[in-house]
Amino acid sequence: MSPVPAILGPTATGKTRLAIAVAERIGGEIVSLDSRQAYRGLAIGTAAPTTSDVDRVSHHGIGFLEPGDRYGAGRFARRARGWIAEISGRGKVPVLVGGTGLFYQALVRPIFREPEIDPAVREHLEAWLESHDLEELRRWTRSLDPDLAARLAVLDRQRCLRAIELALLTGRRLTWWQRHGRPEAEPLKVTPILLSLPAEDHRARIRGRAAALLEGGWRAEVEGLLESGHDVESPAFSSIGYRAVAQWVRGETSREDALTRIVRDTWAYARRQRTWFRHQLPPDATEIDARLPVDEAADAVIQAWQEDVRTESAVQ
Repeated sequence: MSPVPAILGPTATGKTRLAIAVAERIGGEIVSLDSRQAYRGLAIGTAAPTTSDVDRVSHHGIGFLEPGDRYGAGRFARRARGWIAEISGRGKVPVLVGGTGLFYQALVRPIFREPEIDPAVREHLEAWLESHDLEELRRWTRSLDPDLAARLAVLDRQRCLRAIELALLTGRRLTWWQRHGRPEAEPLKVTPILLSLPAEDHRARIRGRAAALLEGGWRAEVEGLLESGHDVESPAFSSIGYRAVAQWVRGETSREDALTRIVRDTWAYARRQRTWFRHQLPPDATEIDARLPVDEAADAVIQAWQEDVRTESAVQ
């Protein structure tokens, strides 16, 4: 398979708009590399593609999970490979876009094939673990897989559950499987494109977007989730900002304090993304200034991708 374009970068750098422009010009369909936009009912706070965006270009991996579902890199990669095959089978070009680095990595450096685990035993353990709060799960994770706990900047509920399950049900740590497990698929060939911004401009974008989302219905979205019975400890509520908005909804904080916390947490996350992409992408990956007009940026993406396709064809 020829390389496919992958538009990557930290949050609030304009990846969605650029990916749509590229896909329209090359006959593509978009595969989302976003771990939070996958959840149904979280479109506003995650800045997911709008209805008009989806009308312009077909999207895969957006709004198909329930807020209580778990969605890690392994599950994503298996689904994404199916979407990519379907898109290619229709004569279209898969266009990858997103900022979840581990999702990207799971396609270009496939993760280990999961060991066989009795589904009934896994389900029983999952149900039991759900009765424990996050701090207790973190303590278990640090004890069962200290290397993993030390490496991760954020130990959220989903990551803890996966680490605990594998350690208890296979007798080996997740980090062992990551080092020694057999890859579950062939690496995907991609043309990585990194969108970047100077730090000050990036922080300003984050604040402006957060304020716009609060004005654009984020509070109502969270109210709907809470009224539907979704708990703030569910996987979807670990998305940045949702717990802050939930506190605002409950009268536990003010709108201004919620905004301050959202901007702070989003910028902290963006800084981790900036570092991750700087160290994980190839040194020759194309980098594009996110301040460029979208048509000019799309030209650069398409040119880089076409050069990779020509190189791959010459090798074959």
